[in-house]
Amino acid sequence: MSSDTPSDIPPPDSMHLSSATGWMQLGNTAEALADLEKISETHRAHFEVLHLEWHIHAQKKDWDRCVELGGYMVERHPTNPAGWINQANALFYLQRGHDAFQMLEPVAEHFPENEAIPYNLACYACQFGDLELALDWYRVAEKVGEPEKIQEVALMDPDMELLWEQIKE
Repeated sequence: MSSDTPSDIPPPDSMHLSSATGWMQLGNTAEALADLEKISETHRAHFEVLHLEWHIHAQKKDWDRCVELGGYMVERHPTNPAGWINQANALFYLQRGHDAFQMLEPVAEHFPENEAIPYNLACYACQFGDLELALDWYRVAEKVGEPEKIQEVALMDPDMELLWEQIKE
């Protein structure tokens, strides 16, 4: 199921998903959620629907709901790293960096090509003050992704500020 694509959803549900995406991009979360509600039960657990709903609630900063949605994404689509990352990020935004780290760290080995996981682990470790651990995970992200891009993002990321000096080296 984790290979779901928007094309897996037939009309009219695909049209509701498209409309919800447009409303979210316009910043109208109420209309976006209203359109998602029109999607049939058959497609409510589709990865793209859950992922969009997570982003709508993230835009509203409803992190508790994002934790729930991330958990549901992981349950329904465990082979897609986005659910794991979304759930961990929601915990992080709830100032639960340790929980986010403990949830995401064991998953890193299952997605060795995904630089977002080690990068996020570095952010979480920064939040709870383990700068050595944070730097270790940052270096993993650099190895997996494009080092110049990773560095550029990290040097603008306030979550990584405690590592800026080491990252510049």
